[in-house]
Amino acid sequence: MSKKNSIVIHNIKNSNFRQIHVDGAHGGITPSGFINLNFYSQRGVIPKGTEFAIDESGKISEAIRDIEGSKSGIVREFELGVYMDINTCTNLKDFLEKKIEEYNKLTEGKNK
Repeated sequence: MSKKNSIVIHNIKNSNFRQIHVDGAHGGITPSGFINLNFYSQRGVIPKGTEFAIDESGKISEAIRDIEGSKSGIVREFELGVYMDINTCTNLKDFLEKKIEEYNKLTEGKNK
């Protein structure tokens, strides 16, 4: 009997699978030795409420001000965190480096 030289791995999506936009990540090394990576997106804050002017016909017109207690600045919304062992982290790094190299080849000379 001959030894198999390949295997098929089937990919399925969990019912909770979703795609998200990522602007960055923050993380560290856990006490158990895993690498923690938390992905976030950034946006301006959403005010608690906004006061609007009412025109002569009774329709909502221009915004006057955000209500008291509304924050200002930027929000980093953390949406997904992952924990990886060092082997998985190394494989992810290699995958990303390969995709960056592919991207650079595809876009070479396009930004001149």
